[in-house]
Order: sequence, then C-alpha cells, then structure tokens
Amino acid sequence: MSVVQRWLREASQPYLHANLVYNDVDSALESHPSVRPKTDVYTYDDGRTELLLCVHGLLPISFRGASYNIPISVWLPQEYPKAVPIVYVVPTSDMLVRASKSVDPSGRCNFPYMENWERKSE
Repeated sequence: MSVVQRWLREASQPYLHANLVYNDVDSALESHPSVRPKTDVYTYDDGRTELLLCVHGLLPISFRGASYNIPISVWLPQEYPKAVPIVYVVPTSDMLVRASKSVDPSGRCNFPYMENWERKSE
C-alpha cells in the first residue's frame, strides 16, 4: 500500500461508506495520474461548511482535434454515494469559465449523468 493509499484510507474513514469512497477515489487516482486527493473545508450554497475529500488536478481532454488540460475539483459529500459528487472547473489566472448548459459561471458542473445520480446510487 502506497503512502497516498494509506492517507486515503484514513481520510475516507469519516464517510458512512468509507470502503466505497476509498475504492472509488483510488480507482480515479489510478485512472488519472494527473489528479490527487486532499481534504479541505467545502462551503455549500446555503453557507454550511464541511470537511470533505476532494480529488483535484488536471483532466486531459481532446476537443475538436486539440488537447487540453482542464483543472478540476471533485468534492465527495459525506452522503456519497447517495449524494452526487460536486464538480468544478477551476480556472487558472489566465483562463475563463465559459458558462454553458453544463457549467455555471462559478465553474460548477452539472451533467445529465449527475442529474440522474439518485436513481443510480446504491
């Protein structure tokens, strides 16, 4: 078990489904080596704050024949997997977030898969 995996095992303990959180985040880290985990305080829209696990970093994508590295943050609510992850595009100082049907001006993402999350959760 790597240092990151040991840290992740400990960081996932406050979650009701700690093993699932650990497995899902570990899988994401293995699939996307340009992201890493952290814990940080997340502030919800209603002002509540909570210490959450976050996977953040660069997500490589291809769009119209060009490659881009999109900076993202994926927050796991304490109710995960019942609650959908909270996903943001986190622009660098020389980037702008272009609002669309899937991304709001703050960078928060909402995709059809996420809208249907509750029906898919275990």
